Amino acid sequence: MTKVIRLFVLLFLLSNCGTNVKEEKPSTVITPPPVKPSVTEDDLITRLSIDLIASPNNQQEREQNVIINHAIDKLWNVQRTNSGLYYEILDEGQGDPIQWGDYIEVHYEGKFMDGQVFDSSRKRKRPMQFYVGNMIDGWNEGLQLIKPNGRIRLLVPSPLAYGEKGLVAPKGDTLVAADKVLLFDIEVLRWLK
Repeated sequence: MTKVIRLFVLLFLLSNCGTNVKEEKPSTVITPPPVKPSVTEDDLITRLSIDLIASPNNQQEREQNVIINHAIDKLWNVQRTNSGLYYEILDEGQGDPIQWGDYIEVHYEGKFMDGQVFDSSRKRKRPMQFYVGNMIDGWNEGLQLIKPNGRIRLLVPSPLAYGEKGLVAPKGDTLVAADKVLLFDIEVLRWLK
């Protein structure tokens, strides 16, 4: 029996020879932030082209084609909401998402689809302050997709902008004609209290 015990002890010692058994501290693994997948030009064009309507039958379908063709021409990685608003988040911002009823300050530039600027707070050097919910539907919806200090590009079909009436100044001048698709670049500067 002692021979058997000696054999086990010898095997045990031999099996542990040359190994340095010590406890290691668990390593701290730093996980890099998620990388936004880059979109190739071909993938972008393919994805956006799916929304093109071959034979548009109404104003909404024609405007959708105008927006998609513009986004393809500019290679903008736009997304579509259920309402028909197209947007591209240029900078998500920080903090809590903007919500309906928030009082915010923004800089913006509004353009027609041909690139002509029709309004710009930057040119006036005066940001605009307002409650989310008191603006055109495209803004009210789009601003809730970002956070303070964020930037968003909105491609707004006419029903979510100024619709069939357009935008007329108090003196009677037409600022935005009826049924115009509009493009806005909006930067949320801050929440106001």
